[in-house]
Amino acid sequence: MIKSIKFKLWLTFLATLLLSTTAMLLFTHASVKQGFLDYVTQQAIDRLQFLESAITEIYASEHSLEPLKNDKRLWRRLRYQTFREFIEQQQREAESNKQPPLHPSVKAHERAFIDQLILTDTEKALVVGNQFAQAEYSWRALYFEGALIGYIGYIKPKDFVRSVDRLFISQQLKAFALLSIAIFAGSFIIALFVSRWLIQPLSDLSLGARKIIGGDYSVRLERSNSDELGQLCQNFNELARTLSANEGARKQWVADISHEMRTPISVIQAQIEAMEDGIRPTTAENLNLLKNKIESLNHLINDLYELSLSDLGAMSYRKKTISASALIAEIGAHYEQKLENKNLRLRVENSLSDKTRIFGDRKRLQQLFDNLLENSQRYTDAPGHIAIRAKREHSNIVISIEDSAPSVDDGELEKIFDRLYRVDKSRNRALGGAGLGLSICRNIAEAHNGTIEAQKSDLGGLKINLVFPVH
Repeated sequence: MIKSIKFKLWLTFLATLLLSTTAMLLFTHASVKQGFLDYVTQQAIDRLQFLESAITEIYASEHSLEPLKNDKRLWRRLRYQTFREFIEQQQREAESNKQPPLHPSVKAHERAFIDQLILTDTEKALVVGNQFAQAEYSWRALYFEGALIGYIGYIKPKDFVRSVDRLFISQQLKAFALLSIAIFAGSFIIALFVSRWLIQPLSDLSLGARKIIGGDYSVRLERSNSDELGQLCQNFNELARTLSANEGARKQWVADISHEMRTPISVIQAQIEAMEDGIRPTTAENLNLLKNKIESLNHLINDLYELSLSDLGAMSYRKKTISASALIAEIGAHYEQKLENKNLRLRVENSLSDKTRIFGDRKRLQQLFDNLLENSQRYTDAPGHIAIRAKREHSNIVISIEDSAPSVDDGELEKIFDRLYRVDKSRNRALGGAGLGLSICRNIAEAHNGTIEAQKSDLGGLKINLVFPVH
């Protein structure tokens, strides 16, 4: 079984070239032969000038072709005179060109052509001559003073009689055959290069795919072509880069999750071992420390579960039309006292009308705002400020949550939505959280056909912008 695409492509080119050149050669052979036969026939017709002149003179004197019909000897004499003039002309041309005299077969063929001539009236009814029933006649019109008086019927030659004619045709066909062979050979060589040029990128892609299957994501294809194959190679490179980035992210994810879970588990284990050894007393304070670590670990596991559901598209959403203004007011009322206890002042600027609706899941949207406000509460230095602003811009609802110092560097604004990413300098692990909350926020926003982005706040901290379509 033939498996190589290169061989199949090359074989297709070869078969196409072979059929094309063969068809061209056959067509050329038939066309040249028929064209030269027409030329020879036209020469034969030109030799009928004497016969035409003689018939026209008879018609001029009698105003009829009846003399030829009643005198068949006259018809034979006129044909013989035509034949004799042709032979004499050919002999003179042969002598002037220093060619051998006419071959007897040529004379015989020419005599047969003359003997087969017939004369008809204007309706092509036979006047004189021997008409062959199965023969295919061509006609040469006869005119006298512009009026049609009859036709000379002749049978077209179907083969070449003169050796010079046969030699000419043979040379022409040989030249066409050599030209076809040359075209075929040249096209064959071009097909080899073209098939190689087309298949080489596919071979590189196959080799690169095998490397990726083996876990080597560093493979890249160097192709500068702007055609479809070049675009395919660029897409392959982009796929390899994406797989490499995903593999790196996966490894980092596993390492970060392991670290995040190991920290509270290590504290819990150390506390329990210390209590067992009698180093630390089993007091309410120490038990409360264990409880806090277990809650932190449970919170991390819940976040991981929520994020996994969101990634899989399995997070449940029960969407309905809700008032965006009422939702903002409810969130503000809930956090006002809570933030005040942390020495943080909350300001809510809600310019949304009661008729401004959003199509979404109230529970998930509350989860979104809870994560954002808990994040601001955790990382904002006290005393500080947190502001919630909501307004409508055209067909969108724009909600921003911003806080006072500390802020985030410009280069880290795009990364804070990545999983397990935290700004270690100003918003560190000691303040709690595993860096999953903002990732969950992004998934919830996108599930509501919205967008979320971060930028520096005029208050000195971080500003989160949310945009949702108006329902």
